[in-house]
This record gives sequence, C-alpha cells and structure tokens, in this order.
Amino acid sequence: MKKIIAICLCCSTLLSFPCSLAMADNATPSVTVTNVAPVASSVVTNSGGTITLTEYTTTSVVVTAVVTDTNGCQDLTSVKVALYKQGTTCTSAGNADNDLCYFWEDSAPASDLSCTGPTDKTYALSKSFSVQYYADGGTWVSTVTPADEGAGTPDSATGVTLSDLNSLDVSATISFGDVAPGEDSDSGPDHTATVTNTGNIAMDLDVSGGALTCSSRGSVAVNYQEYSLSSFSYGSGTDLSASPAEINGDFPAPEDGNVPVTDLTYWEVYIPDSDPIEGTCTGTTTFAPKTAV
Repeated sequence: MKKIIAICLCCSTLLSFPCSLAMADNATPSVTVTNVAPVASSVVTNSGGTITLTEYTTTSVVVTAVVTDTNGCQDLTSVKVALYKQGTTCTSAGNADNDLCYFWEDSAPASDLSCTGPTDKTYALSKSFSVQYYADGGTWVSTVTPADEGAGTPDSATGVTLSDLNSLDVSATISFGDVAPGEDSDSGPDHTATVTNTGNIAMDLDVSGGALTCSSRGSVAVNYQEYSLSSFSYGSGTDLSASPAEINGDFPAPEDGNVPVTDLTYWEVYIPDSDPIEGTCTGTTTFAPKTAV
C-alpha cells in the first residue's frame, strides 16, 4: 500500500492526514437607538414652605426640578414651568396673569449651563418667579413639562400655601394749613389722606390717633379732629379717638386691571381758644387694615 503525504499550506508542515485552509470574514452589526422622552422629577415650590407676600411689591418664588433625558440633555428642546393656584389652567403663556398663573418656557435648555455636555443626561432647573403682592391666596402648585423630539413626562410639586396679605399704605401727611384759635379748617380745599390696599384681600380699616402737640405752646385734643369718607364740613364728621374705630371704605382686593386700589379719607380740625395755643401742631394718626366682611 502506498503512503500519502499531504502538505498543509497553512502551516507548511508535512502531515500524514488531510488539512483545509481557514478563511475569516466580517459581519456588520446594526441597531437604531430610539428616542426616549425626557422626564421631570423632584419638583419643589418655594423650598416646600409657605409663600409670604411682600406688600406693594413682588416676592421671589423659586421652582426647582430635575429633568432627565436618557439620550442626553442636549437632546432637550423645551422645558415649560408653571406656577399657579390649584384648580387654575396654567399651561401656556396665554394663561399667565399676576393673580393666578405664572408661566415660563426655556426654549433652549440644551445650551443651559446645567447641561454640561454630550455625556450629561440631566438638566437642573431653578426658575425664580416675581409674584405680585395681590396674587390670590390659597394652595399653589408648580408643574414642569420637558420635551425633546417627543412630548416628555411632566411632574408637579406638592402644593404650598400662599398666605393672605392684609396691608395698606397711607399718605405721609394730613395738612390742615393755617387755622386760627376758635376757628376750623373748613375754608379752602379738602384735606385728605389717600389709603392704598397693598395686600391681596378686600379690606376695611380702623383709624385712631392722639392729640396734636404744638411747637410753641399748648395742644389740640384728639377729638377736635374729624374724618369722613366724603367731603364734609366740620361738625358733621366723626370725631377721631385714641381707640380704633372702623371705616367701611371701598377697598376690594387688587387684581390685574384694578391696581392700585385706593380711596380717600377726608379730615377737618378745630383749634380751641380756651387755652393758649400757638405754633405748628403735629401728631400721629394710625390707619390699620381690617379684613372686610
């Protein structure tokens, strides 16, 4: 029997059995990464505390949240933030007003400093709203709604209380002009003090005061000052007292389109001639807000 000797080309070795040539080949894997809608979470309004308004000006109320996009925060196209009284529609800038709804949209969140680059998946939101002093009291909530190429999942914060604010501002002086002893201040123009409702609820007010102390000699007792809500002649007004007395003025709650809410109070004084009196006489009249019933 003849012996067959084969040469293995792949290793150049003489072998006593057959061999074959191994050839490598490549496959190309392919997968399409789909968009994952962004999600808002951890929404907090005013650090979770009561919103206390500031009379006749605005108060900063901060809404914070975290927006996560699995495809990367640079994929975000919009983040909408709404701060509103519970039960109010506040989904767009068209709903916004200073009484019930504050709305803001970041239309370029991908360029926000909190989105640090292509490997960052989160956008840290911190939006401060300037809330007017006359915003409605009650429970307020905030909602954060993100979006990329698709609609995202919004999240809302637990409601916080926005407190009622009962406050006022009044003219600095009530000037009666020059009045001689034994006479009153009826002559000339009305003597008024302008009262402004600087809170967010309907208001009445209490007034009280003291004697007018004169710079040279004497004083004017408190009851010689009279007041009214309309122009009057001395003797037909209400005597001022050291004890607060209510005036039922016209002070509805301020709101958009009705700001500021003001009313005039009218004042007259009589200068007695029973005792020596002379000089500039001054005192203090106190106006205190009172919840309207």
